[in-house]
Amino acid sequence: MKNILIATVALGLSFLSAPVLADADFYGSVNVMVSNDDDASGKAVLKAQNNGSKIGVEFSETLVDAEGNSKGGLTGFGKIEVGVDADDSGSDTFDSRLAYVGVDAGAMGSVAAGRQANPGAGVSKTNIFNVYGGNATFKYADRSSNSVKYSNSVGPVSISAMGIIDGATGKEGLDVTDISASMDLGPVALSGAMVNDRVNVIKYNIASASIDVAGITLAGTYSYKDTATTDLTGLEYSASTSIAGNTIAVSLQDKEGTGNYYTAGVSRDLSESLSTYAEYQLTDVDTGTDTTQMALGLKYSF
Repeated sequence: MKNILIATVALGLSFLSAPVLADADFYGSVNVMVSNDDDASGKAVLKAQNNGSKIGVEFSETLVDAEGNSKGGLTGFGKIEVGVDADDSGSDTFDSRLAYVGVDAGAMGSVAAGRQANPGAGVSKTNIFNVYGGNATFKYADRSSNSVKYSNSVGPVSISAMGIIDGATGKEGLDVTDISASMDLGPVALSGAMVNDRVNVIKYNIASASIDVAGITLAGTYSYKDTATTDLTGLEYSASTSIAGNTIAVSLQDKEGTGNYYTAGVSRDLSESLSTYAEYQLTDVDTGTDTTQMALGLKYSF
Protein backbone atom coordinates (compact mmCIF):
# COMPACT_ATOMS: atom_id res chain seq x y z
CA MET A 1 0.00 0.00 0.00
CA LYS A 2 2.88 2.36 0.88
CA ASN A 3 4.47 1.79 -2.54
CA ILE A 4 1.18 2.48 -4.30
CA LEU A 5 0.77 5.75 -2.36
CA ILE A 6 4.32 6.85 -3.21
CA ALA A 7 3.77 6.04 -6.90
CA THR A 8 0.48 7.96 -6.94
CA VAL A 9 2.05 11.06 -5.38
CA ALA A 10 4.99 10.88 -7.78
CA LEU A 11 2.65 10.64 -10.76
CA GLY A 12 0.67 13.65 -9.54
CA LEU A 13 3.83 15.70 -9.06
CA SER A 14 5.01 14.79 -12.56
CA PHE A 15 1.77 16.23 -14.02
CA LEU A 16 2.12 19.39 -11.94
CA SER A 17 5.70 19.88 -13.03
CA ALA A 18 4.99 19.20 -16.73
CA PRO A 19 5.09 22.29 -18.94
CA VAL A 20 1.71 23.83 -19.73
CA LEU A 21 1.51 24.43 -23.45
CA ALA A 22 -1.91 26.07 -23.65
CA ASP A 23 -3.89 28.58 -21.61
CA ALA A 24 -7.21 27.11 -20.46
CA ASP A 25 -10.19 28.96 -18.96
CA PHE A 26 -13.03 27.07 -17.32
CA TYR A 27 -16.49 28.65 -17.19
CA GLY A 28 -20.10 27.73 -16.75
CA SER A 29 -23.37 28.47 -14.99
CA VAL A 30 -25.92 26.76 -12.79
CA ASN A 31 -29.33 28.12 -13.77
CA VAL A 32 -32.55 26.90 -12.13
CA MET A 33 -36.07 28.30 -12.06
CA VAL A 34 -39.65 27.76 -10.92
CA SER A 35 -42.11 28.23 -13.78
CA ASN A 36 -45.90 28.36 -14.01
CA ASP A 37 -46.69 27.91 -17.70
CA ASP A 38 -50.06 27.20 -19.27
CA ASP A 39 -50.25 24.07 -21.40
CA ALA A 40 -51.97 23.99 -24.82
CA SER A 41 -55.40 23.79 -23.16
CA GLY A 42 -54.74 26.77 -20.89
CA LYS A 43 -54.13 24.80 -17.68
CA ALA A 44 -51.30 26.18 -15.52
CA VAL A 45 -48.48 23.74 -14.70
CA LEU A 46 -46.13 24.60 -11.81
CA LYS A 47 -42.62 23.16 -12.16
CA ALA A 48 -39.15 23.59 -10.65
CA GLN A 49 -36.59 22.90 -13.37
CA ASN A 50 -33.21 23.47 -14.98
CA ASN A 51 -32.84 26.50 -17.27
CA GLY A 52 -29.81 25.96 -19.47
CA SER A 53 -27.04 25.12 -16.99
CA LYS A 54 -23.72 24.56 -18.75
CA ILE A 55 -19.99 24.03 -18.28
CA GLY A 56 -17.11 24.54 -20.70
CA VAL A 57 -13.43 25.13 -21.23
CA GLU A 58 -11.76 27.32 -23.84
CA PHE A 59 -8.08 27.15 -24.57
CA SER A 60 -5.47 28.88 -26.71
CA GLU A 61 -1.80 28.54 -27.53
CA THR A 62 0.62 30.88 -29.30
CA LEU A 63 1.99 29.15 -32.40
CA VAL A 64 3.90 32.08 -33.88
CA ASP A 65 4.76 35.13 -31.77
CA ALA A 66 3.67 38.39 -33.40
CA GLU A 67 6.55 40.36 -31.88
CA GLY A 68 9.28 40.85 -34.45
CA ASN A 69 7.33 38.96 -37.09
CA SER A 70 6.31 41.03 -40.11
CA LYS A 71 3.58 38.53 -41.01
CA GLY A 72 1.94 38.78 -37.60
CA GLY A 73 1.22 36.13 -34.99
CA LEU A 74 -0.59 32.83 -35.14
CA THR A 75 -2.70 31.37 -32.33
CA GLY A 76 -4.36 28.00 -31.98
CA PHE A 77 -7.63 27.92 -30.06
CA GLY A 78 -10.55 25.69 -29.21
CA LYS A 79 -13.60 25.27 -27.02
CA ILE A 80 -15.62 22.43 -25.54
CA GLU A 81 -18.99 23.26 -23.98
CA VAL A 82 -21.73 20.94 -22.75
CA GLY A 83 -25.18 21.56 -21.37
CA VAL A 84 -25.79 20.15 -17.91
CA ASP A 85 -29.14 18.48 -17.24
CA ALA A 86 -29.44 19.60 -13.62
CA ASP A 87 -32.80 17.78 -13.36
CA ASP A 88 -31.30 14.50 -14.66
CA SER A 89 -34.58 14.14 -16.56
CA GLY A 90 -33.14 13.07 -19.92
CA SER A 91 -31.13 10.11 -21.12
CA ASP A 92 -27.90 12.14 -21.04
CA THR A 93 -26.69 14.23 -18.12
CA PHE A 94 -24.41 16.15 -20.49
CA ASP A 95 -25.49 17.38 -23.91
CA SER A 96 -23.01 18.63 -26.52
CA ARG A 97 -23.27 22.34 -27.23
CA LEU A 98 -19.93 23.40 -28.73
CA ALA A 99 -16.77 21.55 -29.70
CA TYR A 100 -14.38 23.18 -32.17
CA VAL A 101 -10.73 23.92 -32.88
CA GLY A 102 -9.17 26.61 -35.05
CA VAL A 103 -6.34 28.98 -35.92
CA ASP A 104 -6.37 32.76 -35.48
CA ALA A 105 -4.11 34.69 -37.87
CA GLY A 106 -4.76 38.14 -36.41
CA ALA A 107 -5.62 40.71 -39.09
CA MET A 108 -6.21 37.89 -41.59
CA GLY A 109 -9.00 36.45 -39.47
CA SER A 110 -9.61 33.07 -37.90
CA VAL A 111 -10.82 29.70 -39.17
CA ALA A 112 -12.43 27.03 -36.99
CA ALA A 113 -14.07 23.66 -37.55
CA GLY A 114 -16.38 21.47 -35.49
CA ARG A 115 -19.68 22.12 -33.72
CA GLN A 116 -20.08 25.89 -33.54
CA ALA A 117 -22.56 28.70 -32.89
CA ASN A 118 -24.40 29.77 -36.02
CA PRO A 119 -23.63 33.38 -37.05
CA GLY A 120 -27.29 34.10 -37.75
CA ALA A 121 -28.29 33.01 -34.24
CA GLY A 122 -26.40 35.88 -32.64
CA VAL A 123 -27.82 38.69 -34.78
CA SER A 124 -31.00 39.49 -32.84
CA LYS A 125 -30.68 42.34 -30.35
CA THR A 126 -34.21 41.82 -29.01
CA ASN A 127 -33.53 38.40 -27.49
CA ILE A 128 -32.72 39.86 -24.06
CA PHE A 129 -34.56 37.63 -21.57
CA ASN A 130 -33.50 34.61 -19.51
CA VAL A 131 -36.53 32.40 -20.20
CA TYR A 132 -39.05 33.90 -22.60
CA GLY A 133 -38.94 36.40 -25.47
CA GLY A 134 -37.23 36.06 -28.82
CA ASN A 135 -40.14 34.04 -30.19
CA ALA A 136 -40.59 35.76 -33.56
CA THR A 137 -37.13 35.53 -35.12
CA PHE A 138 -36.98 33.06 -38.00
CA LYS A 139 -33.52 31.47 -37.98
CA TYR A 140 -31.83 28.26 -39.08
CA ALA A 141 -30.27 26.99 -35.82
CA ASP A 142 -28.38 28.07 -32.71
CA ARG A 143 -25.50 25.60 -33.14
CA SER A 144 -24.45 23.26 -35.94
CA SER A 145 -22.08 20.33 -36.29
CA ASN A 146 -19.99 19.54 -39.38
CA SER A 147 -19.22 23.24 -39.79
CA VAL A 148 -16.31 25.41 -40.90
CA LYS A 149 -16.39 29.09 -39.92
CA TYR A 150 -14.32 32.13 -40.89
CA SER A 151 -14.39 35.25 -38.67
CA ASN A 152 -12.70 38.62 -38.93
CA SER A 153 -13.02 42.29 -37.98
CA VAL A 154 -12.20 45.26 -40.19
CA GLY A 155 -12.53 48.54 -38.34
CA PRO A 156 -15.97 48.65 -36.68
CA VAL A 157 -17.30 45.79 -38.85
CA SER A 158 -17.23 42.17 -37.72
CA ILE A 159 -18.04 39.39 -40.18
CA SER A 160 -18.61 35.67 -39.80
CA ALA A 161 -19.24 33.09 -42.52
CA MET A 162 -20.11 29.46 -41.80
CA GLY A 163 -20.48 26.52 -44.12
CA ILE A 164 -22.11 23.27 -42.99
CA ILE A 165 -20.94 20.14 -44.78
CA ASP A 166 -22.99 17.19 -43.58
CA GLY A 167 -21.87 14.66 -46.16
CA ALA A 168 -25.08 12.64 -45.85
CA THR A 169 -27.79 14.83 -47.42
CA GLY A 170 -27.10 14.10 -51.07
CA LYS A 171 -26.09 17.70 -51.76
CA GLU A 172 -22.75 18.45 -53.38
CA GLY A 173 -20.56 21.01 -51.64
CA LEU A 174 -22.08 23.14 -48.88
CA ASP A 175 -25.39 22.08 -47.40
CA VAL A 176 -25.96 25.38 -45.55
CA THR A 177 -24.29 28.78 -45.69
CA ASP A 178 -24.74 31.19 -42.79
CA ILE A 179 -23.20 34.67 -43.12
CA SER A 180 -23.49 37.58 -40.68
CA ALA A 181 -22.09 41.08 -40.24
CA SER A 182 -22.31 43.56 -37.36
CA MET A 183 -21.17 47.09 -36.65
CA ASP A 184 -21.18 49.42 -33.64
CA LEU A 185 -21.32 53.17 -34.21
CA GLY A 186 -21.39 54.85 -30.83
CA PRO A 187 -24.83 54.32 -29.30
CA VAL A 188 -26.08 52.55 -32.45
CA ALA A 189 -25.48 48.84 -33.15
CA LEU A 190 -26.40 47.16 -36.43
CA SER A 191 -26.33 43.49 -37.44
CA GLY A 192 -27.67 41.23 -40.16
CA ALA A 193 -27.49 37.69 -41.50
CA MET A 194 -28.30 35.67 -44.60
CA VAL A 195 -28.78 31.90 -44.39
CA ASN A 196 -29.27 29.52 -47.29
CA ASP A 197 -30.46 26.02 -46.37
CA ARG A 198 -29.88 24.21 -49.66
CA VAL A 199 -31.05 20.87 -48.28
CA ASN A 200 -34.56 22.04 -47.34
CA VAL A 201 -34.66 24.88 -49.91
CA ILE A 202 -35.23 27.58 -47.28
CA LYS A 203 -33.62 31.02 -46.98
CA TYR A 204 -33.51 33.22 -43.90
CA ASN A 205 -32.78 36.96 -43.80
CA ILE A 206 -32.37 38.75 -40.47
CA ALA A 207 -31.72 42.42 -39.67
CA SER A 208 -31.47 43.90 -36.19
CA ALA A 209 -30.56 47.25 -34.65
CA SER A 210 -30.39 48.90 -31.24
CA ILE A 211 -29.80 52.40 -29.91
CA ASP A 212 -29.09 53.77 -26.43
CA VAL A 213 -31.11 56.88 -25.61
CA ALA A 214 -31.05 58.52 -22.17
CA GLY A 215 -30.25 55.25 -20.41
CA ILE A 216 -32.82 53.24 -22.34
CA THR A 217 -31.87 50.64 -24.95
CA LEU A 218 -34.37 50.35 -27.81
CA ALA A 219 -34.05 47.47 -30.27
CA GLY A 220 -35.82 45.94 -33.23
CA THR A 221 -35.41 42.75 -35.25
CA TYR A 222 -36.84 41.82 -38.64
CA SER A 223 -36.64 38.29 -40.01
CA TYR A 224 -37.85 36.73 -43.25
CA LYS A 225 -38.27 33.02 -43.98
CA ASP A 226 -38.46 32.20 -47.68
CA THR A 227 -39.63 28.67 -48.50
CA ALA A 228 -40.68 27.09 -51.77
CA THR A 229 -44.37 27.48 -50.88
CA THR A 230 -44.67 30.09 -48.10
CA ASP A 231 -42.95 33.34 -47.12
CA LEU A 232 -43.17 34.39 -43.46
CA THR A 233 -41.98 37.47 -41.56
CA GLY A 234 -41.21 38.07 -37.91
CA LEU A 235 -41.02 41.41 -36.07
CA GLU A 236 -39.67 42.03 -32.58
CA TYR A 237 -39.37 45.22 -30.53
CA SER A 238 -37.79 45.57 -27.11
CA ALA A 239 -36.84 48.20 -24.54
CA SER A 240 -34.66 47.83 -21.46
CA THR A 241 -33.21 50.07 -18.77
CA SER A 242 -31.55 49.89 -15.36
CA ILE A 243 -33.29 51.35 -12.30
CA ALA A 244 -31.79 51.13 -8.80
CA GLY A 245 -29.67 48.14 -9.78
CA ASN A 246 -32.52 46.30 -11.46
CA THR A 247 -32.64 45.66 -15.21
CA ILE A 248 -36.19 46.03 -16.50
CA ALA A 249 -37.14 44.83 -20.00
CA VAL A 250 -40.28 44.63 -22.14
CA SER A 251 -40.82 43.18 -25.59
CA LEU A 252 -43.44 42.66 -28.29
CA GLN A 253 -43.01 39.91 -30.85
CA ASP A 254 -45.19 39.33 -33.92
CA LYS A 255 -44.63 36.00 -35.68
CA GLU A 256 -46.57 35.65 -38.93
CA GLY A 257 -48.62 32.48 -39.03
CA THR A 258 -48.34 31.92 -35.26
CA GLY A 259 -49.33 34.90 -33.12
CA ASN A 260 -48.11 37.69 -30.84
CA TYR A 261 -46.00 37.49 -27.69
CA TYR A 262 -45.85 40.11 -24.93
CA THR A 263 -42.91 39.68 -22.55
CA ALA A 264 -41.76 41.56 -19.45
CA GLY A 265 -38.98 40.82 -17.01
CA VAL A 266 -36.75 42.15 -14.26
CA SER A 267 -33.32 40.89 -13.25
CA ARG A 268 -30.77 41.86 -10.62
CA ASP A 269 -27.13 41.01 -9.92
CA LEU A 270 -26.82 39.96 -6.28
CA SER A 271 -23.02 39.66 -6.64
CA GLU A 272 -20.46 39.37 -9.42
CA SER A 273 -21.50 35.73 -9.93
CA LEU A 274 -25.06 35.40 -8.63
CA SER A 275 -28.14 36.90 -10.27
CA THR A 276 -31.89 36.49 -10.02
CA TYR A 277 -34.71 37.12 -12.49
CA ALA A 278 -38.50 37.12 -12.82
CA GLU A 279 -40.35 37.06 -16.16
CA TYR A 280 -43.90 37.02 -17.50
CA GLN A 281 -45.20 36.33 -20.99
CA LEU A 282 -48.61 36.41 -22.65
CA THR A 283 -48.93 34.31 -25.80
CA ASP A 284 -51.73 35.44 -28.10
CA VAL A 285 -51.96 32.76 -30.81
CA ASP A 286 -53.77 33.14 -34.13
CA THR A 287 -55.66 29.87 -33.62
CA GLY A 288 -56.17 27.93 -30.40
CA THR A 289 -55.99 28.91 -26.74
CA ASP A 290 -54.06 31.95 -25.52
CA THR A 291 -51.65 31.15 -22.70
CA THR A 292 -49.54 32.84 -20.02
CA GLN A 293 -46.08 31.92 -18.75
CA MET A 294 -44.33 33.00 -15.54
CA ALA A 295 -40.89 32.15 -14.13
CA LEU A 296 -38.65 33.01 -11.19
CA GLY A 297 -35.01 31.94 -11.40
CA LEU A 298 -31.56 32.03 -9.85
CA LYS A 299 -28.29 31.83 -11.81
CA TYR A 300 -24.71 31.39 -10.63
CA SER A 301 -21.99 31.97 -13.23
CA PHE A 302 -18.31 31.13 -12.91
